[in-house]
Amino acid sequence: MKNLNRFLTIATFLSIFFCSILNAQERREEITGQDTAISTPFFTASAGWTFPFGEMGNRYNSFININTNLGWKSQTNWIYYCEFGFQFGSDNVKIKNDILSEMLVNTSDPFVIGKDGSNAGVVAYNRNLSLSFFGGKVIPLWFSNPNSGLMITIGAGFLQHQIIYQPTLAEAPQIEEDYALGYDRQMRGAMLSGFLGYIHMSKKNFANFYFGVQIDNAWTKMTRSYQFDLRSGDNKLYYDGMFTLKLGWMFPFYGRDADKIYY
Repeated sequence: MKNLNRFLTIATFLSIFFCSILNAQERREEITGQDTAISTPFFTASAGWTFPFGEMGNRYNSFININTNLGWKSQTNWIYYCEFGFQFGSDNVKIKNDILSEMLVNTSDPFVIGKDGSNAGVVAYNRNLSLSFFGGKVIPLWFSNPNSGLMITIGAGFLQHQIIYQPTLAEAPQIEEDYALGYDRQMRGAMLSGFLGYIHMSKKNFANFYFGVQIDNAWTKMTRSYQFDLRSGDNKLYYDGMFTLKLGWMFPFYGRDADKIYY
């Protein structure tokens, strides 16, 4: 919760900062012609905080979400992009002790014995990879320019997530290298996504950003044929969900309009 509050504070500050800079810059220009929608390729980088639900919510607490996009916005405000995502947490695996139960020392504070016989100090976190293709529409609002407004997109792709174990105090060969594959619960499957937010494209190609919420729905199966604690594989189909608050910076590849005079 502390990390979430920190992220929301930073996101709010950045949004206010961007808008203040934008207003200050645009007050310095006079638009002598009609401001029109443009067509442009773009690149974006974004960060977010994800709340998992479904089976993923049973396994992980909230985590960080980082994305990069490459896409195209048309003159009629249709928008298309390919999104690559990387997600990870910080010792946020809820089922760590259940998976490692057979190797934990049975005390009030269970731990994994390291190579030297001491507490190995094992942490476990999720690592996700995703790739999706999105399409949607930018709907200008009454107070925005023709290239800015409400952004609604839907997408399809794939998701992979797994558990990473990391000893912090001593080596623990029983959960490292190839042995770790027997406990990592690696999952992979198809994903459908939706995004709703606001996008701002500056009239001066100066401040371009977007923010909003994204919901991802994935149907995954385990990729490993054997997990040590299960003494078998798992061929079930699971539902994994992610609810993400996102803030991104956009880099469109267009120049200044000739019908603007700058002071």
